[in-house]
Amino acid sequence: MICILHGYLLEGSGSNLWTHSIIRSLCRQGKTIHLFCQENHPEIYDFIGEAYTYDKQLQKTILFRRETPYKGRCILHKPWIGKTLPVYVWDKYEEFEDVRPMIELSDEEIETYLHRNIVSLKKIIRENGITVMHANHAVLMSVVARRIFLELGISYSIMPHGSAIEYAVKKRPQAVSTGQRRFCRDKTYLRDW
Repeated sequence: MICILHGYLLEGSGSNLWTHSIIRSLCRQGKTIHLFCQENHPEIYDFIGEAYTYDKQLQKTILFRRETPYKGRCILHKPWIGKTLPVYVWDKYEEFEDVRPMIELSDEEIETYLHRNIVSLKKIIRENGITVMHANHAVLMSVVARRIFLELGISYSIMPHGSAIEYAVKKRPQAVSTGQRRFCRDKTYLRDW
């Protein structure tokens, strides 16, 4: 069972649209996909057959369960991450008081964000038999995937997308060395950018 890790929404930016498109295509092919993201309105996407939110104690609340017009379906999981949403480019996000470019966040704020995602994702993996993860972006969700791999042995792939590279890594040249230490903890992720 695959889980796509996408820390954002399903509309707006390029990676959001890419994620939306890939999941819809996989559902058409009869696949069941788990999606780990912050989408606030999963009911508007006809490929989402189930949607859950998780609170800070990891208690799961079902938003809905329904049939989809596809052979497959998406099961959306929205973890609680607190009031801060790290982004590549500032924009207004419903439900978040503190939306900031990740390069402006402290190491502690980044670690808090990562920890909250990891704890939620481990629960989802165990409850749903996730066997592989696909992480969007070169920083943050890729770190979540890497740490889950190191702890649970769940394989993963990464789709870098341009935003993380253009607005996090390139915008702040020291983000490469800082990123290796702070975001990735693995020198292979950010090399060559």
